[in-house]
This record gives sequence, structure tokens and C-alpha cells, in this order.
Amino acid sequence: MINYGGRFKETLDVYHGIPKGWTKEEIIAMHQSQGGTFSLNSSMQIEPGAPSWLPDRKNWLQYRKTLYLLSDGVAAGDSACVELCVQYLELRYIGSYSGFIRARFARKLKSAELTKLQIERLNKLFVKTVLNRDYTEEFKEYVKLWRKIISPSEIQVLELLASKNQGISERRWYTYLIDN
Repeated sequence: MINYGGRFKETLDVYHGIPKGWTKEEIIAMHQSQGGTFSLNSSMQIEPGAPSWLPDRKNWLQYRKTLYLLSDGVAAGDSACVELCVQYLELRYIGSYSGFIRARFARKLKSAELTKLQIERLNKLFVKTVLNRDYTEEFKEYVKLWRKIISPSEIQVLELLASKNQGISERRWYTYLIDN
């Protein structure tokens, strides 16, 4: 069996698929149920943004376009788009293009108005990422967002880990976070 996603070893249909609950229609329904006002409707995506052999290629293209629109909604100040982007980061889906999407969401969320609960959830996600040493390429964008929202208790957790030589003290992002 061939695996995809590097160390995450996903199957073809999972890695090149759509996460459960995140089809274009499901994203739009979640957005509407949360009172979203930014339009997530778009024309049918038919561009060659995915190989022809991709399982469910047509729906995958719609899913990707809708995620782009979510990030545009964050930039426009739509609180439902903000919430869905936070949920997608928490989902931690490993699939084709998911890292680029998570990085994009993190960049947009830096300028967004986050609720106290969203900040707490993101802090918890980022601490969990550090504790599990689950660093993927987009973590550098998470650090930029985290620096804006990190709480004193999360800084204490990081300092404790560093004092126990848990392998984070040598990371540049760690210094960037706590020396703000």
C-alpha cells in the first residue's frame, strides 16, 4: 500500500480527499448556521488545480475554493468565517493542500477580531502542538499568530518545558514567542 502525507501515512483517498463534514455545501451550511454574512458561493471550479486522477476531483476543487473564500471572509470581518477557520485549524486534517490552507488561515487570523474562547482554543492547540512536537511547515505561521494571542500561562508552560530541556529551547520560534 502506498501512503501519502509523509510521516502521517494517509491513504490516497484520505490524503487527496475532503475531511468529513467539510464539503462546500457543509461549509456553507455551517457558515449560515453561525450567522455568516460573507458570500461563500462561487461558480463551479473547473481549473486544472488538481490532477485528473484525484478521487472526487470536482468536489475537491469546490472544497478548496470555499476554503479560500473563508479566508477572504476573515479579512472582511465575518465572525462566522473566523470561527470556521479556527475549527479547521483544530481539525488538524492532514491532506493535500491542507498545510497551505492552515498557513493561510493563520495569516488571516492574525488581523481578525478573535473572541476570548477562540483565543483560548488556539492557545490550547498551539501548546498541544509543542507538547506533541507535531511541527509541520505551517507552524511558522502559527507562531506569528500565537505571538499576538499567547497568554502568560502558556508562556509559563513553554518556560517549564525549556527548563526541563524538552528540546524547545533551541528553537528560534520559542525565543520569538517569549521575548515579546
